[in-house]
Amino acid sequence: MSSRRTLVELLLVVGVVGGGIALVMWLAARGASRFTDSVPLEVDRTIGEQASRLVLATQAPCVDPGPKRYVEAIAAPLLKALQDRSFEYHFVVVDDPAVNAFALPGGFVTVDFGLLKAAESGEEVAAVLAHELHHVILRHGTRRILRELGASTVLTAIFGGTAIAVPAGAAHDLASTAYDRDEESEADSRGLALLVRAGIDPHGMSSFFERLAKLSPTPPALLSTHPDPGDRAEAAARAAKGARVTTTLPSPRGLSCR
Repeated sequence: MSSRRTLVELLLVVGVVGGGIALVMWLAARGASRFTDSVPLEVDRTIGEQASRLVLATQAPCVDPGPKRYVEAIAAPLLKALQDRSFEYHFVVVDDPAVNAFALPGGFVTVDFGLLKAAESGEEVAAVLAHELHHVILRHGTRRILRELGASTVLTAIFGGTAIAVPAGAAHDLASTAYDRDEESEADSRGLALLVRAGIDPHGMSSFFERLAKLSPTPPALLSTHPDPGDRAEAAARAAKGARVTTTLPSPRGLSCR
């Protein structure tokens, strides 16, 4: 009888311990959003480097160096005006007709050449870059990938582990799937403030997205969960009040990818 009781007690202990571990793992996975601030910034860079290599394995950068130099020139006043200097930014322009751009964790920013062809001014390109830079600063991609990779990765990252393996599928999700509307709105509002600090006309944000929304019944990926263009226009108008435009940017017209 005593041996049976011992077995029951042992099973209860195992159940409690196992349940506790499972609960911790579940909370870590579910709470990735809240825990991201506790994750060292080096984790963002590790994730971004891996994801960037995986994405570029399927997307060729422009042969002509002109588009990359152009994007870096447009980004320069934005980077100078950034208040958060946590990351070093790397830009690449890929030979893709899609009207899209995305920022991976750690500061790895990819611009599709199709976006440069669709933009009518440097201010429109700057608006997209200002938006994408804030996905990096706000760590939206890091939050998402920690959620996708699961609880053990979250716990490893929180305790300083940077040996994180990013599956190809997760990397391509970061590159091709839009953030949720709240994250997009947050990147918009921070991006508008950055444009104003850099002396760049913030109307480029609303003009570009309004025009894209009218081009096709199926909006490009860049618009899929972004705020309504009308809301963007109002926000840009508010940001422009009292703003001093001191920086004139060159047009992307005439650039060639090949």
